[in-house]
Amino acid sequence: MPIPISAVVMTKNEEDNLPDCLASLAWADEVVVVDSFSTDATVAIAQDAGARVILHPFANYAAQRNFAQTQAQHDWILFIDADERVSAELRDEIMALARGDRLAENNAYHFQRVHLFSGRWFPNLTTRRMTPRLAASIRRLEVPRLFDRRLAVWQRALHEEVQTPEPHGVLEGVIYHYANTNLSLTYESFNAFTDLEAAYLHRSRRTRVSLLEAFWRGLRAFAYTYVAHGLWRGGAQGVLFAALRGFTKFVNYTKLDERIRIENDIGVWTEADRKLLSRYRTSDHEAQP
Repeated sequence: MPIPISAVVMTKNEEDNLPDCLASLAWADEVVVVDSFSTDATVAIAQDAGARVILHPFANYAAQRNFAQTQAQHDWILFIDADERVSAELRDEIMALARGDRLAENNAYHFQRVHLFSGRWFPNLTTRRMTPRLAASIRRLEVPRLFDRRLAVWQRALHEEVQTPEPHGVLEGVIYHYANTNLSLTYESFNAFTDLEAAYLHRSRRTRVSLLEAFWRGLRAFAYTYVAHGLWRGGAQGVLFAALRGFTKFVNYTKLDERIRIENDIGVWTEADRKLLSRYRTSDHEAQP
């Protein structure tokens, strides 16, 4: 008997992205949209497409995913973001496993995201080949998106991770990612994401961050992204993509140092500055179901 699958999408003002996302999920046995009180047409679009919509306030990404997976009717969950699309190849792989009653051979499945940025796909889809080396890289770099929810708990407020026991599988199909297709879109979300990451880092660190350390972390992130993700094959756009990852890491740690200085009253700070500490506070409790 086929194993039913619930596709889950988390949204907030995603009216531009959501139609194509939902179209790529039309094969799922159920589509659940967990919305953080959008003010645009997101909810209406989801309802018109036949998705079940649940409104829930957003605390952080892990907490929202933990809540979302409890709302599905089926135990096997596929998490897709509104700015992502399931490829036809990935759809066919998942459906074959479900119809052949082989999905439960693993507790979770990883698959690669390919990113459209500055006019190019990363990695290059025309030269991409599934090899044991690539499969190992996907397992290391991509969190599983398809899994048995009874065994899964999301952690971390930003760049969230899901803890699921072995065995894990790797599928060949990809997810197309359309989040930051140009520099303008990249920087629209940059400030909020780096604020949230600095707040997460602040939970476990109270010592100052030197400018040299922040620079080194950014440089290391650039080098790792450039090599591990094969961006050296992407020409100037590959360098730019890796440089943005490195700069983001640099800003994460400079913002962490600023939070530490505000907390310890080192320097001159306004009430607006101090509100940053409570506005972006995260906790383990918030990341649990």
